[in-house]
Amino acid sequence: MNLLHILKGWGKAMGVIPRSKAEDKLSALRLKECGKCEHSKSVKLLEFLNGKANYEHRLQCSKCGCPCLEKSLVVDETCPIAKW
Repeated sequence: MNLLHILKGWGKAMGVIPRSKAEDKLSALRLKECGKCEHSKSVKLLEFLNGKANYEHRLQCSKCGCPCLEKSLVVDETCPIAKW
């Protein structure tokens, strides 16, 4: 797991780091594969928006432990089992 890549992915997912339409398309393709993968699992993520805490269901890879959305937004990242 490359921590700098994951931090970059979190920044892109939160809108702190801008992302291009090409990155969004690539992420969508990657997440489609993650959604079909036997190694992805749904986890609850506590999210704070506008002073309120909410739980959101997100995909996490059980092979590498990374959050799928954030990892999928980093062009230089790869799937641990080479699905993308």
